[in-house]
Amino acid sequence: ASGGLGGIYQHSTNPLGFNALGSSVGLALRLEDRLSSSSSPLNINNNNMNKYNGIVSDLEYVQFHPTSLYLPNEARFLLTEALRGEGAILRDASGRAFARDYHPNGELAPRDIVARAVFMESQKGADDDVHNAYLDISHRDSEWLKDRFPSIHAHLKSRTNPMDFTQEKIPVIPAAHYTCGGVTTDLNGCVIASNGEWYGNLYAAGEAARTGLHGGNRLASTSLLEGLVYGASVGEMVAGVVSDGTDDKALENRERVMETMHQARYAIEQRLALEQSTSAGSTVSSTSAVDEGMRKEATAILTNLKSIMWDNVGVVRTPSKLALAVSELSAMRDEADQLWNNSSSSGGCGGAGWEVVALRDAAHAGLAVAESALANRVSGGAHYVVLEEIESENNNGNGGGSKSDSDDEEPLHAVI
Repeated sequence: ASGGLGGIYQHSTNPLGFNALGSSVGLALRLEDRLSSSSSPLNINNNNMNKYNGIVSDLEYVQFHPTSLYLPNEARFLLTEALRGEGAILRDASGRAFARDYHPNGELAPRDIVARAVFMESQKGADDDVHNAYLDISHRDSEWLKDRFPSIHAHLKSRTNPMDFTQEKIPVIPAAHYTCGGVTTDLNGCVIASNGEWYGNLYAAGEAARTGLHGGNRLASTSLLEGLVYGASVGEMVAGVVSDGTDDKALENRERVMETMHQARYAIEQRLALEQSTSAGSTVSSTSAVDEGMRKEATAILTNLKSIMWDNVGVVRTPSKLALAVSELSAMRDEADQLWNNSSSSGGCGGAGWEVVALRDAAHAGLAVAESALANRVSGGAHYVVLEEIESENNNGNGGGSKSDSDDEEPLHAVI
């Protein structure tokens, strides 16, 4: 239950810090790499054979929220779609409404189409360093807006340079929001290996998991329902509940699992206590400068990684940019692994800081997303890919948005 990977993008609605940097995907991929080189046995579930062929799957389906607040050097703040539902208009820097250039329903078009519209318009002023996408609801009553959207009003007013969304248009940019794919699981939340077998005693739930419920796109609060249903399913499987939990065998299994969990928790607490006492009792040594250097290097690499993901594996994708991303991210993953190995030799992740740990996960996850997107040439849902020759034809013809090569094709399920 380690979350999604939206944080590996330059623009993201996900929390800052270690959150949402692809820990789930990184853990799964490294697990399979490790076990593939050993003789560790797997529990076989024949019902899953040939249904899945990757421990992670559908990673190309990263949903982008169309409107996050775009202010340089500030975290992206989600501006709810309810604003557009209440009449907010998307405008460019000159004040022209542009949403209907991309879809007859304008601001009320499907989320992925609106996200592409905002992205395409924002790119038009990029060369001149001019932001070109805004959300404007200033035509509605001011007091009504403050009552209807109190959180947005409070956030904008709390800034050092306050903004008033009831009186002015607000700069927006799409932002990575939700990971539709993830660690492949069955209906019970059990993790499935690349050969269709399942790993005994390994489960995933929430945004970390690819249950198949979302398909190529996510419908708002469906993710909350998914977390509840599959989280409960995993809990029942782990506890050995086979019916309503009242039969003797189920209760006996539950007690056994609870005892195992208590033992595991105690072991983890002891390990953490030992690491903390060792860290607190140590003095500043010659390795402190090295550790600080690792932190700074990891932070710089992660910043570069986020830019690569946004520029090449973002809202609108092309095969050439995806191939470039795969090449750059492959080198970046090797660099992150080497940094991790160096940190381990100088005291482990506790010595080098969480930045090194986070970078390793983000590098493995970012490369996996790029590879999945490159392997899937068929647009669908949150994955939108434009072949360069078709984009060129569109540019020579009408100017209304890019066209995918796959309008009449069935979306693929790309896996690694």
